[in-house]
Amino acid sequence: MILLCLLSLSVPVFSLPFSQREANYRALPDDVSDPASNYKLIFANAVWRHGDRSPERPLPGDGTDLFGEEDWKFGGGGYGELSPAGMEQQFIVGSKIGDRYINQFGILSQRYRAKEIYIRSTDYNRTLISAYSNLAGMYYGSGKADVDLPTFDKWPQGWVPVPVHTVVNKYDYTGNPDAECKRKMQVRDLIISSPEFLAYQNDPQVAATLSYLSTNSDSDVTLQNSYYFQDTMTCERLHMSDLNDTQTEADISNWYPWFYQGNVADMTNNIVAKVSDFQDGLGNPNGVQGVDVSVEMPKMRAGETVNTIYGMIQGAINCYNDMDSTDCKPFYKKLRYFALSAHDKTLNAFLTLLGPKKYVIPMGYPTYAATVLIELYVNEDTREQYFKVLYLAGPDDNFKSITNYVRGCPMTKEFCPLSALKDIVDVYMPKPDMATYCDIDVFAPTQAQN
Repeated sequence: MILLCLLSLSVPVFSLPFSQREANYRALPDDVSDPASNYKLIFANAVWRHGDRSPERPLPGDGTDLFGEEDWKFGGGGYGELSPAGMEQQFIVGSKIGDRYINQFGILSQRYRAKEIYIRSTDYNRTLISAYSNLAGMYYGSGKADVDLPTFDKWPQGWVPVPVHTVVNKYDYTGNPDAECKRKMQVRDLIISSPEFLAYQNDPQVAATLSYLSTNSDSDVTLQNSYYFQDTMTCERLHMSDLNDTQTEADISNWYPWFYQGNVADMTNNIVAKVSDFQDGLGNPNGVQGVDVSVEMPKMRAGETVNTIYGMIQGAINCYNDMDSTDCKPFYKKLRYFALSAHDKTLNAFLTLLGPKKYVIPMGYPTYAATVLIELYVNEDTREQYFKVLYLAGPDDNFKSITNYVRGCPMTKEFCPLSALKDIVDVYMPKPDMATYCDIDVFAPTQAQN
């Protein structure tokens, strides 16, 4: 009885209601960039979450899930695969990116030019196919027959193939926040043993929810694995008709009545959001045992992401300043666009590091195909360098400026001095490199970490 009473309480105060979070995001200004201004766009970066997919795994517990891996047919079948809806989402986002950089600002050619763009993806089917779908939208119908694409009848109409590069996941420090890193595991262990984490774990509503989920799934549901309840339930809800074609109007609450009663689903979502904040270093403002986890976790989960982007920006600047200089490397002479196809956790970690996460995604994870743009501008009068950060919540949204919420950026200016991004990199770039930094014990003397 106590369990049911706790679970029927209103959404806890540690998170805003969805309507308020949505209102806060909608209040952010749409981007109003003027390609005709004296601020010239010279380079752009994009980081996006893949599109809609099947769940990564079944619900915890033997027999809890009404569906198995064999029930997920799309995207080649199985868990974690991109759906046709996800492909369409990315196609739309790609067309928006293409419209911005090809048509509005003109930093990219009307047709795909191999030296102008470089695309990276994590080594997952869903992120690779998301990248291909995004690029299909970006360059759809722009190819020159028998030059950019063949003309035989069976070739997909309008599709211009564009290469996507990847690396092994466990070493992908740019796109995978969970890449192999001994030091990160040390800091994670500090976090989950911290007073703040334990206090949250023992909160009556949280403990009641975890106990309730464990009982009804006949499994051990913890803060750390609660994500899979939210993820799998969300995927099954979005794909009810795919999973049960005889009851296309079925209410998922009839499938799992024990989950969709009271505020069980809301509480699960809140728990998952809070755990995400902890793992990105947002839950321990005073540090843990002398370790500043608010720096350590973003550094190891997104430090290489921002370092890669800043490296692209520096390469572009060197060539913009003097194309004939030895500082202008051949790779950057014509490069105008870099993109990373990744995950919800990639965007969360990246936006946490930059600063705007709590304004853009105040709870939980970004939606499918959410995208961050980081643009480099030069004031043609003064030659000073600036950057902007834009956010696209999904394919049906508009790009919104979130530059003012980046660490060190002025709240009242459209552009932020590039020096602010350099300051961020100086703090969060793992030194001397990520692989070496990951092998340094978190309690080693400070000088060993520089």
